[in-house]
Amino acid sequence: MGKNSMSMKRGKRFMNAICAKMNKAGYSAKVEDGLLVIGDGEKDFIVEMWDIGRMGKRRVHFNLQFAMDGMDTMDALGLAALASECNNHADFTTIQFLSDHFLCRLESVVRTPKEFVREFGFAYKMIGQSYMTLAKNYPMFHEHFKKEEARRPIGFLADRYMPQEESPEPCNSLAHKGCIFAA
Repeated sequence: MGKNSMSMKRGKRFMNAICAKMNKAGYSAKVEDGLLVIGDGEKDFIVEMWDIGRMGKRRVHFNLQFAMDGMDTMDALGLAALASECNNHADFTTIQFLSDHFLCRLESVVRTPKEFVREFGFAYKMIGQSYMTLAKNYPMFHEHFKKEEARRPIGFLADRYMPQEESPEPCNSLAHKGCIFAA
């Protein structure tokens, strides 16, 4: 996630006003590296903002990153398929699978800190519903897309996998001795 592109002075005032309103509402809100971080005690939402147009509108992305237990035992294709399945059932959010975790995002536009607080409440609810959908489908996808262990190849490669016999000569099949092929 990149830094926002809001004008510096106006952007700082806007973010400080949001932090004050969010802290008053019971959340912990702070600005880190130009991004707004809003926590509820268990998870942190990372919020990106950009100025758009002259009407004081700001594009806002509410992001939540999370991981599921046992993700490392699943194939990456299965994790991407799980995110896609959840996106099929979500009207307002998008879930992405990034190499070792998921990112759930809701995009919106706000004008005032009051609108921001209202949109954050909506984002919190919708991202929560998307997370619950993912958690409900996760066991099925986990079972279907487990990483397979390296399997032993099928064939006549017994000398690679079996302990060597006392005889140093390789095993020769009787069928190979004195074979005559028809012309």
